[in-house]
Amino acid sequence: MRLWALLSKEWRILYRDLHALAVLFLMPLTFVLLMSFALSDLNSGEPASASLQLIQHSDDTNSRFFAAALAEQVMLVPQSGEETITVITSTEFSALLEQETTASLPQLQLIFPASTAPVLRQQIRAAVTLSLAQTRLQAFLTANEMLSDQQSLSQQLAIVRQQTDSTLDEQDRGRGGQVFDQASASQHSVPAWLIFGMFFVMLPMANTLLSEQQSGTLLRLKSANLPPLTLAVGKCLPYFFINLLQFTVLLAVSRWLLPMLGLEPLQLNGSVLAYLVLACSIALCSSCFGFLIASLVRSNEQALMLSGGCNIILAAIGGIMVPKSVMPEAMQQLAALSPMSWALDGCLILLTGHGGVTDIVPAALKLTLFALSSFTLAYFIYQFKLSRIKWTAIY
Repeated sequence: MRLWALLSKEWRILYRDLHALAVLFLMPLTFVLLMSFALSDLNSGEPASASLQLIQHSDDTNSRFFAAALAEQVMLVPQSGEETITVITSTEFSALLEQETTASLPQLQLIFPASTAPVLRQQIRAAVTLSLAQTRLQAFLTANEMLSDQQSLSQQLAIVRQQTDSTLDEQDRGRGGQVFDQASASQHSVPAWLIFGMFFVMLPMANTLLSEQQSGTLLRLKSANLPPLTLAVGKCLPYFFINLLQFTVLLAVSRWLLPMLGLEPLQLNGSVLAYLVLACSIALCSSCFGFLIASLVRSNEQALMLSGGCNIILAAIGGIMVPKSVMPEAMQQLAALSPMSWALDGCLILLTGHGGVTDIVPAALKLTLFALSSFTLAYFIYQFKLSRIKWTAIY
């Protein structure tokens, strides 16, 4: 009965705090929608879009063919100035194509704007390399009378493309060895920001605890002879259920709202029990860690800095903001220490690996042990505060 009263108190306080509700629900929802839009074309296979300028020192058949082949590989965006990617062919472009040996390929120079993203640089290099190979093949076919000068440029390009194009059927292998269709971008991005939002419960938890100390509520609870363990559980349990609600709402939005916005829906692979086990372990970890942060701070400024700083640092090293696959080995080893990394691995095992309950047990076990350790440490700090509290001050 006493625990239920504590839960009701926490719910009423949080219900009246619109800023906390926005942090817990509106912020991660905004992240999910923005990242889903930003990464919607990641696996589409569409040509790269770039403002590209081609400078050629000769106007012959080979040069015109190379320009047409490159235009097929890159979607040209009209633009000029510093943001334009420049491709320059050598003065001996056609002469080098006619050589029998491949030791000296036509020399090309690529000039990228300093702000060009590494992914776009790689796409442009691949497009230029393929266009160059097609041009060399066109020169070879023409020299062997397999192409005629009477054919139009588009006809020659279609023939060469038939010789160089290949269809690749990309599929993913699941945890059980099954082969599935390639995972969508939302299956990689949604779990990251979902976890990021769940760990933000530490901020409202800290503010609530400070408010109880400053208003004298904590002193009255102590005077009611409530056991410290009951007070600690009553502080964590409401946010545990809030985390479960966050998990459910964000998955539901990603599953049913994204298609209404013209985006690919989130495919929920795996069993319901696996999602429930994983959600409970993440919620337990974030609420207990939030209780630890709340028990440490002594002012609202400290609560904002410590909770926000810890959340961002754990997200940065845990693969939330930057994928672990692009990190150096030392950073990947550091990422293995972040609870957000364990949570993200568990989500990806279900969403992209089609795993089951047994597959997420290691991640869930790590999260649970971290939660128990955080709660134990927070409980002793909280108990010490209760023993030192007098009226509205802590000594």
